[in-house]
Amino acid sequence: METLTLPATLDSLARISSFITGATTQAGLDEHAAWQVQMAVDEAATNIIQHGYADNGAGQIELTWRIAAGQLIVTLRDYGRRFDPEHVPAPDITSPLEERQAGGLGLYLMGRLMDSVAFEFDPQRGNLLTMTKQIDPSIAAHVFELSGRLDAVSTQHAISAATAAIATGARHILLDLTQVSFLSSSGMRALLLVRKNLLAHTDGELRLCGLQPQVREVFTLTGFVQLFAIHPTRDDALRAFGQGMA
Repeated sequence: METLTLPATLDSLARISSFITGATTQAGLDEHAAWQVQMAVDEAATNIIQHGYADNGAGQIELTWRIAAGQLIVTLRDYGRRFDPEHVPAPDITSPLEERQAGGLGLYLMGRLMDSVAFEFDPQRGNLLTMTKQIDPSIAAHVFELSGRLDAVSTQHAISAATAAIATGARHILLDLTQVSFLSSSGMRALLLVRKNLLAHTDGELRLCGLQPQVREVFTLTGFVQLFAIHPTRDDALRAFGQGMA
């Protein structure tokens, strides 16, 4: 589980977005599903900032995310004004714009964008919002973004998260190499090790995406293009999982 605690100010929204990007990336969500989660969390956080602490001054927002039971689970906790969704009228989305009442649209969007939205309140622990997004089994993948140099010094650390995920049962692994600028023979051996570990633990799939020209040249020179499923973009790779596509 990943956690983040920030001041409940509008300046925190950018960091919240970055935090949620990490969540949707790890969950292997496609671009549209990732946008849905981003939108829902932004609406929730903005509501806390603008309304939850309106009478109490500055406060904090505590966010967490985790992946469990085929779902991405995101929580937001605050200690501001008690929030009861039952007291929020449903927005009017059918009347002419000039006749509509303001309010309720953010909560409505959260419910439409996420698979479940639940609110809890405790006098000591404040408001807790839990939202879930189902992960499509056909693209459920653990995505790891590698960056910089993959050489004898950095490679083991770079692949450690993927190795740990495989050890705990991850079947679909996507290594995004978009930000990798240098790949040595040590880096190639490390990628082979990831592939070997995956095949030893499960009948899973390892896919790569986003190879820069100089990195792809190393794959071509060594013949590794025949060993790995390589895709131009992350979305291409995610769509290929479970379909046997190279």
